[in-house]
Amino acid sequence: MVVRARTRARAPAACTGCDMPSAWVHSRYERQLADAAVGGRPVRIDLCVRRLYCENPACLKRTFAEQVPGLTVRYQRRTPLLQQAVEAVGVLLAGRGGARMLRVIDIALSRCTVLNQLMLVPLPPLVTPRVLGVDDFALYGDTYGTLLVDATTGLPLTLWEGRDAERLARWLRRHPGVEVACRDGSLVYRQGITSGAPDALQVSDRFHLWQGLSRQVQKIAAAHHGCLPAALPEPEPPPAEAPTAAPDPAETRAGRHARRLFETVHTLTRGCAARCRIPD
Repeated sequence: MVVRARTRARAPAACTGCDMPSAWVHSRYERQLADAAVGGRPVRIDLCVRRLYCENPACLKRTFAEQVPGLTVRYQRRTPLLQQAVEAVGVLLAGRGGARMLRVIDIALSRCTVLNQLMLVPLPPLVTPRVLGVDDFALYGDTYGTLLVDATTGLPLTLWEGRDAERLARWLRRHPGVEVACRDGSLVYRQGITSGAPDALQVSDRFHLWQGLSRQVQKIAAAHHGCLPAALPEPEPPPAEAPTAAPDPAETRAGRHARRLFETVHTLTRGCAARCRIPD
């Protein structure tokens, strides 16, 4: 589906460099914009826009292309509605999954394009959380990094390579307002939090509590491994089994088979004797 449109000839447009309105037309050109699908059919908008002169002598731009609010963005070949859909799917499903989901809604984009659009999405402004989570993670081998998250929402805030108490303290001084710091049992993070946010309450999360408890149980069990057999109760003697009578040979499988053979032989013998009897 193709929609053709044209901007008004005498309506002033704001300069993209100084925001000064101008109606001095330089030329016209056509832009092709992809829009969200309608009824399962892709939509393309062929929009004829103007290029105008900037009437501000102090502006560095001599000419500029007009923008239609809500429809066009500089250097963008998709409408804001379609761009929002691509960014939302990219945030949720990333490259391959995002490209597959976009095909379902009739938007043909490669995984690389979805990833590129995802990388262009601006990060949300950093807000100092009330409850800060501090933990380390393995980058590769024995190289670790530090991750800071908002423990209330679970959103990551920042990360850096290494486990440095002074760097954590500097971050806390630049972002005051942390009331509770949730960390593991590392002395490095304890020193950093104490130095950067001395009034913050330092606690441990559920994962590290269970991890520390399991390690202590393992240490105690390993240290007292020799005492475990003595702590076990003595096993009770098994009850005496009542003597069982010997099975009847006739009730066994071999006995039943022998009895069938015996009866078959006698049946065949009686039949042969009856046929071979000589009449008087």
